[in-house]
Amino acid sequence: MSSAAHKGTDLVLVDTAGRLHTKVNLMEELKKLRRIVEKTPGALQEVLLVIDATTGQNGLTQARVFAEAVDVTGVVLTKLDGTAKGGIVVAIQGELGLPVKLVGVGESAADLVAFDPEEFAEALLG
Repeated sequence: MSSAAHKGTDLVLVDTAGRLHTKVNLMEELKKLRRIVEKTPGALQEVLLVIDATTGQNGLTQARVFAEAVDVTGVVLTKLDGTAKGGIVVAIQGELGLPVKLVGVGESAADLVAFDPEEFAEALLG
C-alpha cells in the first residue's frame, strides 16, 4: 500500500486466485493484507468476492470463510454467459446478507456489468 501510494496508484487489486478458503496460512495472509489496507489513510475499501456461476454449494462455504476473514462487502457473479444460472448467490445473500454488485457476462472488461436483480430473477426462474 505504501508503494502504491508513493507511485500515485489509484487502484490496488488483491486477487487470491480461487479456492483459498481451504488454505489456513493463505487466509491469514489475506487477513494481514486487509489490516494493512485499513491502516492506509484515505484508502477506499471494497472487498468483493468473485463467485463463478457454475459453483454450487462450495460457493456458500467460500463466502462464509471469506466474509469472516476479510469483511466482504459484496459479490461479483461471473460466467453468466453460459448455461449456468448462479443460484448460489441467493443462498449467499440470504445467509450472509452480501449484495451482488456486478455480474460477468463475457470475457472482456466491458462484460462486467452492474447487477440487475429483476433480470437475474427472470433468468434464474425462466
